[in-house]
Amino acid sequence: MIVHKNQIVFRHAHLDTEEGRMSQTKNDNFKKLKIDIEKNGILNPLICTEKDGKYRLCIGQRRFIAGCLLGIEEYKIKIVDNEEVDTLLNPCKEYIKVHKDGTPLAL
Repeated sequence: MIVHKNQIVFRHAHLDTEEGRMSQTKNDNFKKLKIDIEKNGILNPLICTEKDGKYRLCIGQRRFIAGCLLGIEEYKIKIVDNEEVDTLLNPCKEYIKVHKDGTPLAL
């Protein structure tokens, strides 16, 4: 499914502010991701849940932010239910760096 960027909202509170979103852009891995997206586009869909016509972004925050900075207006998404999100995230938690409050830095 393809949706406009304005229909996508963030799942984690630390990304709900401009400061939170922009803090994701300061490391070298993000810069490499942005260059790759500029060259090849976003290859994998963003993983979202749906509620009231909005799509809550669960996996793919860095891709979404990079795409927005590059001017991408529409994104391919895959809609999953909340239980599926937990199933997808749990095996990865030991590899994900987290904020002091326990929320992921970026996925």
